[in-house]
Amino acid sequence: MISRKLSPSLQLALIFLLFGLTWIILTDALSSGLARKNTSLFSLLQTYKGLLFMIVAAAFILLISRRMFQQQQVLMRQLSDERMQYKADLAREVFNAQELERRKLSEELHDNINQLLGVVKLYIEHAQVNPSAKDDLLSKSTEYLMQVINEVRGLSRSLTSPELQGLGLIESVNTLIESIGEIGKISIALKDGDFSEESLPEMKKLMLYRIMQEQLNNVIKHARAEHVQIELKRAGSQVRLTIHDDGIGFDMEKTKHGLGLKNIRHRLELINGNMRVESAPGCGCRLEAMFDA
Repeated sequence: MISRKLSPSLQLALIFLLFGLTWIILTDALSSGLARKNTSLFSLLQTYKGLLFMIVAAAFILLISRRMFQQQQVLMRQLSDERMQYKADLAREVFNAQELERRKLSEELHDNINQLLGVVKLYIEHAQVNPSAKDDLLSKSTEYLMQVINEVRGLSRSLTSPELQGLGLIESVNTLIESIGEIGKISIALKDGDFSEESLPEMKKLMLYRIMQEQLNNVIKHARAEHVQIELKRAGSQVRLTIHDDGIGFDMEKTKHGLGLKNIRHRLELINGNMRVESAPGCGCRLEAMFDA
């Protein structure tokens, strides 16, 4: 019990104190019994007792400190192993997330853009051999090409960071909200108040953007929400992001967090931030992310 509550130095001091008190009480009683009122013998015994105490105490401290050092080394190795395992797990999660993003991009290119371009190619080939329907076929081709342009623009927005767009964080988030509003029936409101991004490092701006992007994607896919409230604020040196939707929610005890929430948690852990998720069936979901600016 002591080893769990006291530091190694306090443990050693307490053990030495107990040993010293026990030594003094027992050896004083033994010296008094042996000397039997012989003061010169009692003085000699006290001298030898002191020398013996120093020898025994030194050996005792050496043994105890060596044992504590060995225990500390074991704990340090365990901690090092746990850190290595955590880094390996984190690297695997990041790799899986990257592979998932590549797969999603591949599916988007194949299922949407590739099919639309295939239709355009077919219309142009028909127009070449069917002059009477040429204008109509070319007009339809133009419509499909516009769809391809919009699809590519959407992919570009999702892949490009705020820094590369040449925009600030707030403006980039507003652009993201507008693009989602164009393709989905969901109302997203951003409340940034007096939030200032000027002193925030670019890496943390990008991380905030990616967290919002990831969570909004989760809401669109799973929540069946009509409204989403995003709030950005600073309290001293801490940045706090809250994303709250009015969707169907989920049972946190029965539902495992998906890859999207794991990605958000891992992004925050890289900068010593943390995340809290609250949800219940029929009550939507509230995600709160916090980190030091």
